[in-house]
Amino acid sequence: MPPHDPQHNASASPPHKPMRTGTGRRTRLSDAQTERRMLDAGIRFVTANGLSLSLEHLSMEDLIRDAGVSRTSSYRRWPTKDQFAASLLMEIARATELTSDTEALLEALADADIAAIDVSTPAGRRTALVEALRALMHTDLVTMLDSPRWRSYMVLRAGHIGLADTELRTRVAEALTATEQRFTATRARAFAALCRIIGYHLDEPETMTWEQLSLTVGAMATGMLIRGYSDPAPIRTVTPRRALGSQVASPWSSAALGAVGTFMDAVEPDPEVTWDAEHLAQLRAQLADLPAIALQILTEE
Repeated sequence: MPPHDPQHNASASPPHKPMRTGTGRRTRLSDAQTERRMLDAGIRFVTANGLSLSLEHLSMEDLIRDAGVSRTSSYRRWPTKDQFAASLLMEIARATELTSDTEALLEALADADIAAIDVSTPAGRRTALVEALRALMHTDLVTMLDSPRWRSYMVLRAGHIGLADTELRTRVAEALTATEQRFTATRARAFAALCRIIGYHLDEPETMTWEQLSLTVGAMATGMLIRGYSDPAPIRTVTPRRALGSQVASPWSSAALGAVGTFMDAVEPDPEVTWDAEHLAQLRAQLADLPAIALQILTEE
C-alpha cells in the first residue's frame, strides 16, 4: 500500500503501440486485450483532460489510435460511443483508489515538530493532538484539491445521480461507496492510533465509532473540496492562530479548522491513562517517531 491506483498507472504509461509480427503485419488482439487497452486509453484521457459524465469531449478515433487497437475490434465491443462511455465510467468508479499523498503527509508531520511540544500537562497533550490533526487535514485537503484523480472522482460522485441508465447508476453508486469505505477505514485507523498515542478516546463510544467519525470528518472535507474547485481560498489561505485549545499559533485554513474542530468535539482525554514518568517518556518517544508510525498505519493492508 498505498492501494493500487489504475488511473495513476494509466496516466504514467505510454500509449500502446500496435503489435506487429516479423512480416510487418499487426498481431490481432483478443477481445479482452482490446477492451483493456481501450479502457486504459480512456482513463489516460480523463486523467489528462478531466471528467464530464457525458464525455462529449472524448473521441473514439483518438482513443483507438492511443490504444493501438483496430477500429473493427473496438466497435465490435462498443458499437456506440455512449456504450463505451458507460463502461469507462464504471471502470473509473470501480478502479479508483482514494489515497492520501503519503509523502506529503509525513513531511507535514515532520514540519509540525510535534515532538517539541511539552506534553507533560493535559493542555500540552491537547496541543499535540490538535497540531498533528491540523498538519494532516490541511495537507490532505490541499493535495486532494490539486489531484486530477480526486477531481474526476468528485465529478462522478456528485453527478452520477444524473445518469439516465438506472442499472449503470446503481452499479456506479455501489462502486463509489466501496471506494469511500476503504478510504474511510484507513483514515479511521490513523485517527484511532493518533488518539491512543496521545491518550484520547471517543467521548461517546456507545454512539460513535472511529469509522463513523472518519466518515463525518470526510464528509465535511468533501464539501469543502467541492467548494474549493470554484473558490480555493478556504483550503489554501491560512491564518496564524491558536485554535481549538492549542497553545501554539499555527497556520490554519478555514477548511482544516472545520474538519479538526468536528473531530475534537468527538474525543476527550482518556481518564484511564496514568501519566507517570514512564508513560510520558513513552509518549515523547512516539511523538518523535510519529512520521514513521503514520507511514506504517497509512500503508498497512
